[in-house]
Order: sequence, then structure tokens, then C-alpha cells
Amino acid sequence: MIMAKRRLNSLEKAELIALVKDMMELSDDNKLFVRSVLADSQEIDVEKYKKKITHALSFNIRTMRYWDFKETKRILRYLEKATDDAMVLADVYVHTIMEGQKITETIGDLEERDYISMEHFYENAIKWTLIVEKQGHDISRLKDELYRVRLGARNIGWGYGDVLSEIWIEYFGDNDIE
Repeated sequence: MIMAKRRLNSLEKAELIALVKDMMELSDDNKLFVRSVLADSQEIDVEKYKKKITHALSFNIRTMRYWDFKETKRILRYLEKATDDAMVLADVYVHTIMEGQKITETIGDLEERDYISMEHFYENAIKWTLIVEKQGHDISRLKDELYRVRLGARNIGWGYGDVLSEIWIEYFGDNDIE
């Protein structure tokens, strides 16, 4: 890593541009990440991130798996590195938990580790939503979707619904959406 850092520091501007261009051509993920890092908040392609999340949390014909929480975490981690726009992050995290909720509605009971991942996504969605609120934006749509996920999680295995309720109350301080 240190050698790579030294080499990067020694590159001329044209060489860096060529390197970034080559990286972007290697994969769609690289291209999306670089474009997101270089874009203004309004230019970030939120829908592409949402599509990637939806794909990661749906049936994968190649692996014959229904969801991939590891891939979902990777996508979210890349997005967090690409932007600090709280509205973008809250929107994508809320989308993530709503897609995860579809799994429980369609498949039924999940593995405990999958519920734990969903709980982390839910808590992060709330944290980003509260940052959006502190910035003076309306969070009613985000909060409504968070609440619907919480209600939909009642009586779901491994205490998942209880944990979502505890997280909701911890951050919003009440047991209701109002």
C-alpha cells in the first residue's frame, strides 16, 4: 500500500487522468464510484445505486441465492466514500431496508445474521434521516417509510421487529410516527 501511494504521488496529471480512465473502463462499479466522487450531490446517480441494491437483495441466478448482504454492504460503503450528502445516503439506506423487507415478506424467516445486517441498515437509515432533518429538510417521506418497515417487521423471527422498534424509539423518542 505504501509503495502504491508513493507511486501515485509521483504521477503527473496526465498519468493520473489516464489511470482513472482505465479504472473506469474496468468495471461499471468503478465508473459509478468515480463519477459519484467527482459529481456534485445533485448529479449523483442515486437510481443506479438503488438498482444495485435491489439486484443484490433479489434472486441471483448465477449463485442460486436470493440475496447478498455482503454485496449490499459493499455498495453502501462505496456510496458513503463517494458522497457526504445526507439526503442521498438516507434515501439509499431507506431503499435498502425496504428492499430487505420484501425478502422477509416473500421468503419468510431469514438467518439471524441477515436480520442483524438489516438492523444495521435500519439504524443507519435513521441516523442519515436525522442528519437530513438537522440540515432543515423535510423527512416526512423517509420517516414514513422507516415506520412502515418497522410495522411490517412485527412478529418476524429472531426478535427482528422488537429490535427495529427499540431502534425507532431510541432515535425518534416515541412509539408512533407523529
